[in-house]
Amino acid sequence: MKLLLKLIILFVLSACAQESPPLHKAKVLSFGTYVDVTLYGVTEERARKAILQVEEQLNVMHDQWHAWRPSNITALNDKLRSGKQFTIDAGMLPLVTQSKKLYSASNGYFNPAIGELIELWGFYKDDPQSNKSIPEASVIEDYVSNLPTMDDVHIENDLVSGSNSRLKLDFGGYAKGYGVEQLIHYLRQNDIENALINAGGDIKGIGSVGNRAWKVAIKNPKTEAPLAWLELKDNESIFSSGSYLRYFEYEGKRFHHIINPKTGFPSEGPSATTVITEDAAVADAAATALMIAPQEEWLDIAKAMGITHFLIIDAQGTLYCDDLFAKRLQLITTEQQLTIVGALIQK
Repeated sequence: MKLLLKLIILFVLSACAQESPPLHKAKVLSFGTYVDVTLYGVTEERARKAILQVEEQLNVMHDQWHAWRPSNITALNDKLRSGKQFTIDAGMLPLVTQSKKLYSASNGYFNPAIGELIELWGFYKDDPQSNKSIPEASVIEDYVSNLPTMDDVHIENDLVSGSNSRLKLDFGGYAKGYGVEQLIHYLRQNDIENALINAGGDIKGIGSVGNRAWKVAIKNPKTEAPLAWLELKDNESIFSSGSYLRYFEYEGKRFHHIINPKTGFPSEGPSATTVITEDAAVADAAATALMIAPQEEWLDIAKAMGITHFLIIDAQGTLYCDDLFAKRLQLITTEQQLTIVGALIQK
């Protein structure tokens, strides 16, 4: 599944590593990246059992949601393109239902129905840098003229049908967040109240490390150094998207994986986005949408999608954020200036 290494949070710091009870940390390889699981305030035995269960759930998610290898997603796509109504797998229904809502809230910039377009651009492979060509402009134009959207997916209870023969669902901009949300739900069901899950740079934290908040570093997309520090509040998700981690070059130009469904070409806006909200799936989708949307729509889309804070870095390195996020960020250097573009939360 094309769940991508995204921009931003590289590592978690805790000043409480020597305190009792200790932190329990583990790395789980899944979705082509390492998922770091950190637990606090539980015994070693409980932590071991929880981490084994997290690994098992991640493996199931990977097998079910892979976009181009045989999976529940590919089977679903075959049925959708038939145009016939069918009973959807119970595990897939919540993803499809929520993604339809997020598609509408994003003004169509988050559109998981364009798997065929992503495949046309050569991103249905583990190493897109092996691409030696780009799609013909006429092929892209033809595709966009009959663009499949989540409005072409029709749901009646557990019955689903598709009304566009080009429908090909790809949850690469969403399913990692959905998966993280499910893992946190599992941990809470098992009375684990202090945990951090870092899925290739996308994070959700619950509780704290003793009397201190979970602390994350926000990376500058142009350097290896941290751009800023941030303390997470309980139940916050911080997710990001960027144009520089999955791409290929052709005739001296870089083509990245974040495709604008309205043009059919890679987005030409920000180089990176970071968003905060409680629901990790929403955060994942919104980070993608804001990579594509024009600046004049940032605030409206963020509000419609339920985002609490956002940070957007344009191609020139200018930082844009909402007013309250500016107060929470601890910038590493004074050379970086924040441009406040408005408020997401009514004071």
